[in-house]
Amino acid sequence: MLENAMRKMFKTTSRRIAVPALLTIFLYVIAMFIVFLPHIEQSFISRKKELIRELTETVWSLVENYHERELSGELTRPEAQKRALLRIGRLRYGPEKKDYFWIADMTPRMILHPYRPDIVNKDIEEIQDSGFKTLYFSWKQVVETKGAGYVDYQWQWKDDPNKMTDKQSYIKGFQPWGWIVGTGMYLSDIYAEIDAIRNRFIVISTAILGIVLILSLYSIRQTMKADRVLMRTLIERNVLNISLKKSKERFRSLLENTSDWIWESDEKGQYTYSSPRVEALLGFSSEEAIHKTIMDFVPIDLKDLYQKTFENLLGGQKPFKGFETTCQKKTGENVVVEHNAVPVFSENGGLLGYRGVTRDITDRKKAMEELKKSRDVLRANLEETVKSLAYAGEKRDPYTAGHQTRVDRLACAIARELGLSDHQIEGLHFAALLHDIGKIALPSEFLSKPTMLSHEEHEIIKCHPQVGYDILKNIHFPWPVAEIVYQHHEYLDGSGYPRNLTDKEILLESKILTVADVVEAISSHRPYRPSLGMNTALEEIQNGRGIRYHAPSVDACLKLIKAENVDLLGLSEIGKGELRPIKNAT
Repeated sequence: MLENAMRKMFKTTSRRIAVPALLTIFLYVIAMFIVFLPHIEQSFISRKKELIRELTETVWSLVENYHERELSGELTRPEAQKRALLRIGRLRYGPEKKDYFWIADMTPRMILHPYRPDIVNKDIEEIQDSGFKTLYFSWKQVVETKGAGYVDYQWQWKDDPNKMTDKQSYIKGFQPWGWIVGTGMYLSDIYAEIDAIRNRFIVISTAILGIVLILSLYSIRQTMKADRVLMRTLIERNVLNISLKKSKERFRSLLENTSDWIWESDEKGQYTYSSPRVEALLGFSSEEAIHKTIMDFVPIDLKDLYQKTFENLLGGQKPFKGFETTCQKKTGENVVVEHNAVPVFSENGGLLGYRGVTRDITDRKKAMEELKKSRDVLRANLEETVKSLAYAGEKRDPYTAGHQTRVDRLACAIARELGLSDHQIEGLHFAALLHDIGKIALPSEFLSKPTMLSHEEHEIIKCHPQVGYDILKNIHFPWPVAEIVYQHHEYLDGSGYPRNLTDKEILLESKILTVADVVEAISSHRPYRPSLGMNTALEEIQNGRGIRYHAPSVDACLKLIKAENVDLLGLSEIGKGELRPIKNAT
């Protein structure tokens, strides 16, 4: 009996959902394919007809212009007509640039036809399309009765004389010269585009209908599930009522033996219920905890630290999670605990109090401290490793010793000025220390050569970003250090090396590093030249601002050095003294 009732209920539910869904699909199909799609197709054909009308009007205006020049005496009629024909004969339009304009006169002769030179200047009175329609008679009738209009006929397919197809043209008579100007559209093109639109509609509609169908089936299934659950609930309600008392007893047993301290409090935070776990956690019995608050277990010297937060949590009347305090056990030992609670409200919305859980997180806090120490040690080891690598590179190039450190100092100052995150700045720091690590593979005689490098030697030197990238790419930094090093000689305009990257392809950190590297390099001594001075360095980045160098980085660098917010002595000994003004400095 119950099974039959459930089966009947399922059928009713399915019908209740399926009928509206099917009706929606039916109405959608009618709207799309009987109303909306034909309207779009007709609108598309109308736009195409309007297009050839506008094109014909444009060419007609061109003929009229030459006629005006004839009337003004600037040109004779033969000259004006010849120029008009030459100009119109070259006009093409359409996706393949094969659609054209033609001109006939009332003699009748075909005066201009780009694809049928065989009928130009010949009598076209007897020319018929494949439907035996006399073309000239159709054109003449439209021009004489309306002056302009549309004509339907068959004509060769563009420049293919062996293929005939339906065509619709718009023609307009030019009375002063007795000309008929026209252009047309191939109906097969129109139908092909309409078919494409129809096919897209079919695909989209099919997808929408499929989604609607899936959603309908899903709704039916979910509803049937819900009904099944409801039926099961009705069947089991009696059993649940009988076992409710036992469940309450089991719940209380679970509550009192869980590893966390479970409690209830009033709106002032005073405990109204406490599970026995409080004794294992703090050494107080459940009875001793009643009417106390969290703050009663906090050591006296720490109360001020937590009191304000505790009051705000109670006043907020919202759930709170992760409220950590240090509590003093009955034995005097301190433990770190975490409080989580939700508010309880009366039927009229008044706050009754809170229900919450308190757990001991002392071991977890200790583990976190140990983890932090381990992380700090790892960071320190990484710092020392990177500095060792940088030092190894500088040993190959003693004349630029300290260059990487000075570039690091300036680059990080620029990054801070630009508002980069601490995480980004730390990655830039390591990249700056390692940006010339690729020089470790270069011949030492090139690095210490006291004269200018030859072109071949300079090309070898330019390989150091690639070498640096190859050295660093397999080291798993939490930042793109290898890529930053790879790009530190790339310029915004693509004139850098080794990959000729442009603005959008270059990382922000690399743009900052490039500015810092250029400033330090120009203002420092090199084996082949003395320092050019800080002013020269600043003029270089100012002149290349927005062209080779990242404009915000240049502005930040100028601001920092002018305001002496960067240790110039650390960057270059030439930086001592007052800087002279820089032209166009921002």
